[in-house]
Amino acid sequence: MQTDSTSTLNSPSLRAAREAKGMSLRTAAHLSGIDPGHLSKVERGEKQLSIEALYRLAVVVDLDELASHLKPLLPKAAA
Repeated sequence: MQTDSTSTLNSPSLRAAREAKGMSLRTAAHLSGIDPGHLSKVERGEKQLSIEALYRLAVVVDLDELASHLKPLLPKAAA
């Protein structure tokens, strides 16, 4: 079950950001280290990403503001 805070970062916005970069789902998944099938489900609103995976995806699709908000939440080794 999604909370209000996770549903506001809606998966269509992630898809839109990826598509705006002209990036295929497989390419974005590969570059961010996410399984393509899982990313597809995230974009359809069926699954969620960990903070680390969301950070990596934000970096790959140039969502700089999101990445900057997530970075302090990452374990020191992942940042």
